Amino acid sequence: MAGEEQAYLRDCLEKSICPACQKPLASRVGSGQLKDGVFCSLDCYARWKQGELWKRHQGRLKKGRFDD
Repeated sequence: MAGEEQAYLRDCLEKSICPACQKPLASRVGSGQLKDGVFCSLDCYARWKQGELWKRHQGRLKKGRFDD
């Protein structure tokens, strides 16, 4: 699945569309790594990465670390 996702993200970048909402990319938001994708807004980035961000947040809650 990860390979398919990366291919989709690359295809969207080549077409200059947001992978989350399919709108044209007027500005670019993301992690800075092309493998993670390029999005039109922080909202779209958060929607796409929701599961990953939730797991990261839960891990920090368990460790009591909020400063990273």
